Amino acid sequence: MDSIDELDMFEAERRLALYNEYRDAARVFTYYIETELRAYLANGVDVEPVTGPGGIYFKVTLTDVWIYEAERLNRFVPETIIYSVNDVHVQMLKAEE
Repeated sequence: MDSIDELDMFEAERRLALYNEYRDAARVFTYYIETELRAYLANGVDVEPVTGPGGIYFKVTLTDVWIYEAERLNRFVPETIIYSVNDVHVQMLKAEE
């Protein structure tokens, strides 16, 4: 196996591990939030449209957050604020019974 195959295999294993972590984490969160750049799981979401000199943008405050990003060392954070000029999708997750 050459180094490109090994790198592809390593990346595939990391993506699978991240997906498995996401699947497990989704059970304890209330919301799924998606922006143009990444996805989040959170238990609190506040979306505030803001009119600025360049037009409208969204200030999204998330609390009790898990960030879907493979390169992050700590994906769990207590709060994050996102500013976006593009669409922000917020979905309430179905509670487990």
